[in-house]
Amino acid sequence: MVKLIDHIKANPSRLLIQIAIYLGYFVQGFTLIILAQTVSQLTGLWHASLASATTVVSAIGFGKLVAYPILGELADRVNRKRLLIVALLAYLTFFSLLPLTHTVWLAFGLTGLAGVANATLDSIAYPTLLAINHGKSNGNVFIKAMISLGEAILPVLLVVLLHRQLWFGWAFWTAAGVLIITLLIALTIDSRVLATLTIAPKKPAQTTTTKHWHWDLLNILFMVYGFTAMWLMIHFTQWVTRYFKTLEGFSVAHSQLLLSVYSIGSLTGVGTIFVITQRVWLQEATLLLITAVSALVGLSLVLVSHTMALAGMGSFIFGTAAAGGALQLGLSQFIAHNPEFAGRVTGWYFFCGGIAILVMPALTGAFAATHLALVMRSLVIVALINIVIVVINFRHQRQHGHESLAN
Repeated sequence: MVKLIDHIKANPSRLLIQIAIYLGYFVQGFTLIILAQTVSQLTGLWHASLASATTVVSAIGFGKLVAYPILGELADRVNRKRLLIVALLAYLTFFSLLPLTHTVWLAFGLTGLAGVANATLDSIAYPTLLAINHGKSNGNVFIKAMISLGEAILPVLLVVLLHRQLWFGWAFWTAAGVLIITLLIALTIDSRVLATLTIAPKKPAQTTTTKHWHWDLLNILFMVYGFTAMWLMIHFTQWVTRYFKTLEGFSVAHSQLLLSVYSIGSLTGVGTIFVITQRVWLQEATLLLITAVSALVGLSLVLVSHTMALAGMGSFIFGTAAAGGALQLGLSQFIAHNPEFAGRVTGWYFFCGGIAILVMPALTGAFAATHLALVMRSLVIVALINIVIVVINFRHQRQHGHESLAN
C-alpha cells in the first residue's frame, strides 16, 4: 500500500489521466442505453413514431463510423489531452441539449456527436492505459467495468425519477454534471505526460522487419466479431425492457431492473475475465469460446422465461458472458495478431462495431412495433454466429500450436 501511495504521489498526472478516462467511460455507459430507456418520453417530445425515435439511436453508430478510421491514425499524432477534452465537450453537448430538442433531425445530429465523442475517447484511452500499465491489459478491462457501472446505475435512476414523478431529462443532466467534473480534472492534466506515454514493444528485434498488412483468416474473423459482439450487446439492451413490459406483462420497474441485473452480470464478467487473464488460468481463445456459449445459454433462458426470477437469471448469465469484456478480449487478440498496427486495428475493430450500432436500431425498430418477439429471438442467430467465429478461431490457434494472446 505504501508503495502504491508513493507511486501515485510521484505520478499525479497519470492518476488524473486514469480518473478522467474512467469517468468518461462511466458516462458512456449512460450513452449506450439512455435513448432506449427513455424512448417513450422522447417519441412524445419529438412527435415521432417508435421507428423514427429508434433510428436516432443509430446515429451513435453513424458518428463512430465516420470518426474511427480517422481517429485511429490521429491519436498518435495529435496531443491526446486535446482529444480527451474534445471528447468530453462533445459528450457534454449531447447530454445537455438532447432532452431539450423537439425534432428528430436535431436529436440525430446530437446523438451522432455522442458517437464521435465515443470514438475519440476510445482512440486515446486504449493505448494510453496500455502505456500506463506497461503493456498489461488490466487497465482496459476496467474500461468495461466503468461502462457497466453506468449501465447499472441509469435504470435505477430512471426508476427513482419515475417514482417521484420527476422530469426524465434529469437523467441526462446528471451525466452532464459528471462530465463537468471530468472536464475540470482533464484540464489539470500535464499534456507532456500524455505525450510521453507510449507502448514499448515486447520484441524490439521485430521492429526492423518490414510492416505489411495482410487480410488473413484471423483478421477477417476479428473484424466480423467486432460487428457481431457489439450487435449482441446493443440489441439486447435496446429491446429487453420493452419485450418484457409489452409481451410478458412485467411492470415498468421490473422491466427496467432486468437491465440492471444484466449490468451486474457484466461487472461480474469483467472481474472474472480480469482474474482469469491475469493468472492465465485459461488461454484467451478458450475463454472466448466459453463466453460465446454461455451468452447463448443466458439468452435462451431469457427468451423462454415468464417469471422475474428466471428472466433475471438469464439476464445475469447473458450480461456476464456477452458484456463482461468479450468485446475487449477480441480486440486484445486482434492487436496481438497485428502488433505493428495497434492504432489501425483499434480503429477498424470499433468501426465494425459502429456499423452494428448504426444498423441495428434502424433495422430492428422497423419491425419492433408488430414483431417484437421475433426481433428478440433473432438475437439467437447473432449468438450462433459468434460461436461459429470463436470456434474457428479456437481451432486455428490449436492448429498453429500457440495462443496469440498468452503473455
